[in-house]
Amino acid sequence: MNGGDSGVRMTGRPSGSPHVEPLLGAYVLGVLVPHEEARVAGHLTHCHRCRATYLGMADAQELRAACAEDDSFGTGAAGSGGTGGRARWTR
Repeated sequence: MNGGDSGVRMTGRPSGSPHVEPLLGAYVLGVLVPHEEARVAGHLTHCHRCRATYLGMADAQELRAACAEDDSFGTGAAGSGGTGGRARWTR
């Protein structure tokens, strides 16, 4: 590279990418920086393709968290399940 901006951000997403699919896993987990989180949330309001992918990921995360909580009953474990399966964008 020439030492300049390569057009790739820390997330590995090309800066001009029209879709947010590469960011959805981090969005579901709540680990994006605020401006990326806002970009994803805004994009999900109008992009059916990315929204469908997000909903599948969010549902899987909620199921994983519920299973972790079920496994913790009777063991004294907290069963936090990471983010607790909290989805950010609402349907």
